[in-house]
Amino acid sequence: MLVFWIGSLAPVVGAGPMVSDAQQIWSGGVFSNTTGSFRGDQGVSATKFELVGPMLWGSALIVLAGVIGWIGGGQFHKNRSWIAAGLAAVALGLAAGGAWFVTGQWSGDTAFEPPAVDVNVLYMATRSALIQLAVGWILLAIYTVLAIAGFSTAGRPLGYHLAVVNWAIVAIVWAALYLGLYASPSVFGAS
Repeated sequence: MLVFWIGSLAPVVGAGPMVSDAQQIWSGGVFSNTTGSFRGDQGVSATKFELVGPMLWGSALIVLAGVIGWIGGGQFHKNRSWIAAGLAAVALGLAAGGAWFVTGQWSGDTAFEPPAVDVNVLYMATRSALIQLAVGWILLAIYTVLAIAGFSTAGRPLGYHLAVVNWAIVAIVWAALYLGLYASPSVFGAS
């Protein structure tokens, strides 16, 4: 995943200033509210990024999913496979809900008030984190099914612990991304 992160962020990190003193607007493509005319006039009705909006809810759900997944790994270690599977299912559901909030934030136009991290860096970092989340989600789901089927047990984990550690790393990376790239400029740059 580290190679993927580097490959995703390398083209945008050195392209311009990392933090801008101007308002940054992300245009959501098909869901964009940006309008134009044949005269070249443009108008934008972008929703202002709110620190306590959808990204906070998505981040809270993803971090909570990481904690619950970690607790489920402890239950698996104690040979409580069904409790571990139930906790993993809850963690997977919470993470899917968190990803829904995050993608909802990025599907329309969003205005980031100064100082803000460059929107291209924000988008690529968020995209990379969501792909990492999807890979972790798939791994945890596969190992949960293996535990339910009885193929993976506390005595023969078949890598279940690695899936749980990976799940915790996914949550930690997301928390660092949210706090470092979204919250820090909003909190420390506010006047």
